[in-house]
Amino acid sequence: MAGFPYYFHVNDGNSILKHPLYLKWNIRDIAYVDDNKAELKADIFRIMATNDNMPILWYMMSLYRTVGDLA
Repeated sequence: MAGFPYYFHVNDGNSILKHPLYLKWNIRDIAYVDDNKAELKADIFRIMATNDNMPILWYMMSLYRTVGDLA
């Protein structure tokens, strides 16, 4: 498949699973993410818009959209 589906999913061993932003946010529940949307958004804005960073951007935007959809 080309591109990224709406919700984040990768196979075990994918390099994104070791990315510092993934490690920072994947230990949090959705309530925490919702309460800290400003920090999440700030982290998103610090990601350089390069092809190599699209997977972490996809993950972060998936979190952001999830809490937005629940609001």
